[in-house]
Amino acid sequence: MATTSTTGQARRRDRQYYWFLVPSGIAILLLIVVPLGYTLYLSLRHYDLARGLNEFVGLGNYAEIFTGGDPEFLKSLVRTLVYVVLVIAFDFLLGMTQALLLFELKARTAKVLRMIFMLPILIIPTGAAVFWRTTMWAPPNEQFLRTFGLDGIIDPPLGSPNLAFWAILVTVVWAWSPWVFLLLSGGLDNLDRSALEASMVDGASYWQRLRRVILPQMKPIIFVTLSFKAVDSFLSFPFVWVMTQGGPQNSTHLMSTYIYEQAFKFLNYGFGSALAIVMLLISSALSIGAVLYWQRTQDKGAI
Repeated sequence: MATTSTTGQARRRDRQYYWFLVPSGIAILLLIVVPLGYTLYLSLRHYDLARGLNEFVGLGNYAEIFTGGDPEFLKSLVRTLVYVVLVIAFDFLLGMTQALLLFELKARTAKVLRMIFMLPILIIPTGAAVFWRTTMWAPPNEQFLRTFGLDGIIDPPLGSPNLAFWAILVTVVWAWSPWVFLLLSGGLDNLDRSALEASMVDGASYWQRLRRVILPQMKPIIFVTLSFKAVDSFLSFPFVWVMTQGGPQNSTHLMSTYIYEQAFKFLNYGFGSALAIVMLLISSALSIGAVLYWQRTQDKGAI
C-alpha cells in the first residue's frame, strides 16, 4: 500500500509540471499551427485580391503546379536546388580551409584570425545585402569588380541575367561561410590529438593525416553542419530579394522569393499558399531524409 501511495503521489506531482508546458503550447498553436492551417486553407481556394476572386478550387492550385501550368515555378525550383548545392560546396571549401588553417597555427594567432573570419556573420543579412548591392556590385562603386580589374570589362552583374545569380552566390558565401567555419573549427578543436601525434610519429604527410585521420573524425560534425546548411539555403530569401527581387528577367528567383512575389506582390494568395505548402513538404523531406540517413549510418557505424 505504501508503495502504491508513493507512486500515486509521484504521478500527481509529475502532472503538475505539465502546466509549465502550457505557455509554450499556446505559442506553438498561435505561431505555427494556426498560420499553417490557414495557409493550407488558402491553398485550396482561388484567392486573388488583384482580380477580386475568392472561390474554392480544391486541389486546382496544386494541379497547376505539378502539371507545369506555371513553368516559372519549376525554373525557380531547379535554380533553388542548384543554389543549395553551390552554397554548400563553397561554404564547406572556404570554411574548412579556414578551420584547418587555424588548427595549424599558434593559439594567439588563431584567436586573431578567428575574430577576423567571423566578422561577416555579425552583419544582419539585409544589411550585408544592401552593402554588397550598393558598394560592391553596382556602379559607380563596383568595388568587387575594381579589386579584380573587371570594372569596365563586364557589365554590372546585378543587371545581367547571366551574372546576377553568381553575384548573389558570392555575396551569400561571404556572409554565411563563417557559420560553417565556426562549427568546423569547433570540431577540429575536439579531435583526438593522440591519433594525430601517432600519425606524425609514423611519418605521415599532411595530406595523409588530413585524409586518414582528420576527415574521418570530422565526419559527424561535417554531416550535421552541411545538413543544417542545406535546409537553411533551401529557405534562403533576404539576399535575393534585397539585391534583385528575383530579376533581372526572373533570372535569380528562388522558390522563397517567387512565392513571396506571387502572394504579396501580385496578391495571388491562393496560388502563393499552395506554392508555400509544396516548399514546406520539400524542405521537410530534406530534413527527414537527413535524419534517416544519419540514423542508418550510425547503426552501421559508418559515421
